[in-house]
Amino acid sequence: MGTIALRGGRVWDGRNDEPVEATVIIDGEAIEAVGGDVGATETVDCSGCTVIPGLIEGHAHLCFNAATDWRAVYDGDSPGRMLLRMAANGRAMLRAGITTVRDLGAPTGLAVELREAIADGLTVGPSLLVAGAPITTTGGHCYFMGGEADGEAGVRKAVREHVKANADWIKVMATGGNMTPRTYPTSAQFTVEELTAVVDEAHRLRRKVAAHAHGVPGIRAAALAGVDTVEHCSFTTADGIQLDTEVSALLAERDIAISPTVSVGFRRWPDDGRRENRAAAIRDMLERGCRFLASTDCGIPGVPHDALAGGLQVMAELAQVRPVEVLRMATSGSAAILGLKDRGAVAPGLRADLLVVEGDPTTHLSALECVRAVFSRGARYV
Repeated sequence: MGTIALRGGRVWDGRNDEPVEATVIIDGEAIEAVGGDVGATETVDCSGCTVIPGLIEGHAHLCFNAATDWRAVYDGDSPGRMLLRMAANGRAMLRAGITTVRDLGAPTGLAVELREAIADGLTVGPSLLVAGAPITTTGGHCYFMGGEADGEAGVRKAVREHVKANADWIKVMATGGNMTPRTYPTSAQFTVEELTAVVDEAHRLRRKVAAHAHGVPGIRAAALAGVDTVEHCSFTTADGIQLDTEVSALLAERDIAISPTVSVGFRRWPDDGRRENRAAAIRDMLERGCRFLASTDCGIPGVPHDALAGGLQVMAELAQVRPVEVLRMATSGSAAILGLKDRGAVAPGLRADLLVVEGDPTTHLSALECVRAVFSRGARYV
């Protein structure tokens, strides 16, 4: 693989506010230089475009089909067919400029197998961080993935089994969920002591913990246990979405990152106050200094795998922040939260995970949907 020069466009480095005119030189899998005019064996004309870091999706389900018949399809898939489905969804994400994905719910063996197949070049897709089957109570949310465990000893054993299977993250269902009958998003599934056991065992084995939590009791329990990210964090109650400022203050105090799973699906919410209350909760946590990563929960009904760009536009509307701030969440911000020091920015020595889009996404996030080129580890896929 020779050197590639991305010339004629502007470069946003993932950190600063504005793009600058510069040439990006790719050498193998890494960025060799930003600026100057180093000779290259291949040139890509980026006139009228902006080169930015590849996008990072912080919460995905590659095994789901994003349709209302998701459960029937999931149950009907053989392991081989599900793996093919996951690979196809990954390819769609890469074409959309998403070069890193944290998959937070799939059969453990299949998730690990796909991650390794992509890393080995057997198939094309974004780099994966996988949690495998979420740890949940008996009959709890997403029990059908195979992660049921109860009690402190049981959840510790489950964490060890996930690490043995080579999962990157530990996912735990702190509350019930909307997609599993007879579980309740408003109610906690585990005690603080059980969640603390999950975190203690995971951190001992050098894994971070992501906690699915909708209702306030589950969010509070996850925060007290010291999880690394709270997924959804929607403050759902029996009467709708209602911010609990004591809990949001606790999240900020403990520096627990928020994975809000804001998606294009939010545009279909009825005008019943939930959207406004969710927006108020997001703004409250941002004002308190909580770190946010970009996430959409893609794969659930109505949220396509390649729709991160649309989700970022919704996030900017809800949070009432500038486009560049949301773009940072999806690049350098998410990379920092996920512990990925080799990506998330356009800088010499980092992985050449790059997205070239028409226009300027730092001022108009819709530019992210006008993909000109995608590079993953220096290889061009679009």
